[in-house]
Amino acid sequence: MWQWLSRCRSRQRGEHQQQEEALWLQQLALVPILQGLEPQEQASLITLARHFLAQKTITPLGVSPTYPQLISLSLQAVLPLLHIGDGWYRNFYELILLPAEVERRETILQPDGVLLEQWDYHLGEAWEQGPVVLVWPEFLRDGHWDGYHLLIHELLHKLDMLAGGGANGMPPEQPGVPIALWQRIITTHFDACAQGSMLLWLEEQGLENLAEFFAVTGEAFFTSPRRLELDAPELYHLYARWFRQDPARREPVGHTVHNWPG
Repeated sequence: MWQWLSRCRSRQRGEHQQQEEALWLQQLALVPILQGLEPQEQASLITLARHFLAQKTITPLGVSPTYPQLISLSLQAVLPLLHIGDGWYRNFYELILLPAEVERRETILQPDGVLLEQWDYHLGEAWEQGPVVLVWPEFLRDGHWDGYHLLIHELLHKLDMLAGGGANGMPPEQPGVPIALWQRIITTHFDACAQGSMLLWLEEQGLENLAEFFAVTGEAFFTSPRRLELDAPELYHLYARWFRQDPARREPVGHTVHNWPG
């Protein structure tokens, strides 16, 4: 009798595990930017995503994400870590999901030295000593080959902050990518973009400072890599060396769905 019960429970656990694994693979298959991964890469991504979901506190405020949606969020969150490994998101513990953009009055220093107060709207934030905040309906649009990804954008800010405090466009060194090389390439490209001689499709946010430039071009690296490689090959290959992956080889050939002007 006890042996029979033990076998039944073991079979139930095995069936549940199979269903869980199938659910993770199903969610992975639904996200366009996760296509083209080798089977071993898929397995690694799922392992990283499981750790992310287990280690981070997800706090929904006014929204009700489903379990499959949280799986999808976790899979997309760890895409930048696919070949650099776990531990890079150690500087935050909570992800807050909001129903709508945050409106805040901010003081901005103008080039002429005058302080200007204005209302600003935020779809996402990465706090230096705190959580990552996302507008949930905006994230639900993520995952396509369209050049935009709110979650990856904010997580790149968190990677940036690992180098010692606030985001400045200079994440920690990686083997083969010394900080001097990174600084030269990203600064040169930022200056060229600010002068209007490169990446004319870059949204205005990416021209605010080096931190935003890294986050905006970084999300393009993962969601429109062929265009970034074509228009800024040196910058693209810098990111490819740092993240140890080549997403342009995953993006479907001839893919032309972009929301950018130009």
